[in-house]
Amino acid sequence: MKPAALVPAGVLVIGALVYGAGVALTGPGARTGVAAGVAVGCAFQLLLLLIARVAFPGKHLAAYGVGMLGRLLLVVASALVLVPASGLPAAPTLFSLVTVLFATTVLEPVALAAGTEKKS
Repeated sequence: MKPAALVPAGVLVIGALVYGAGVALTGPGARTGVAAGVAVGCAFQLLLLLIARVAFPGKHLAAYGVGMLGRLLLVVASALVLVPASGLPAAPTLFSLVTVLFATTVLEPVALAAGTEKKS
């Protein structure tokens, strides 16, 4: 299996781990927020990886920078708009969202480098 095919699976595994930890550490009222944060984080990260692949082929630093800016804007928009509008509990929602985004950010260089060959 190619490394590029493993990246979406990695994002989903990270999401499942964050969800499991969030459910174990919070009460029943916060589980909806944990689920929403994980879902939004995973979906947005997969979208960013797809955009980086298509819009910035071979330009890994530019793709990483745009991804970081996108994640920052998502966290700000979630804190100021999504959480108050939806009535979700702020702490579990934002904590799970940020945790998914952080963990997948560590995975992103692998995703961007997948499929590129090193020339000696």
